[in-house]
This record gives sequence, C-alpha cells and structure tokens, in this order.
Amino acid sequence: MYQRLRELNTEVLGISVDSFASHKKFHDELKLPFDLLSDWDRKVTQEYGVFNFKEGVANRVSFLIDKKGIIRFKQEATLIKPRNIKEMIRSVEEVHAE
Repeated sequence: MYQRLRELNTEVLGISVDSFASHKKFHDELKLPFDLLSDWDRKVTQEYGVFNFKEGVANRVSFLIDKKGIIRFKQEATLIKPRNIKEMIRSVEEVHAE
C-alpha cells in the first residue's frame, strides 16, 4: 500500500494527541513506513474537528489533503471498523489523475 502511495508522490503522516515518546515506541515496534506527529496541545485535532473532548483523545480519522490544502477525502474508523485502505488509495489515484 505505501509503495503505491509513494508512486503517486503522496506523503503519509499520522497524528494523535499521544506523547512524542509514545509515538516513537509505537513507530519503532510496528516499523511504520511513515512519521507520527504529536498534537500534544490538541490544536490540530480540534481544528480538524476530530478531538473527542469526552474521552480526551483524537478520533480515528484519515484525511486526503491536496497540495492547495483542500480536504478531498475523509474517512472515519474505529477499533471495530478499520480504515478502508483500498478506498483511500482509490481517492489518492483520483486526485493524482486530475
């Protein structure tokens, strides 16, 4: 999957409200092929409307943001309903084809 995204010149980043240390451990354990960013002050997750104030965490949401900063795709996931990677790649391919 990540190889296909690289072919489409797509940068993948993960972001959550977890600490930098937590991200590093998670990243290293899973050998993730993308960087994880910490939104420690919760500004980004609130700006994108994905911060869950009740739980104090960011909801699991994936965005495809084009080079102009426009959100072109949004997908919500949960532990029960994982991300649909094929749908995400299809959306990237559509944007890339334009």
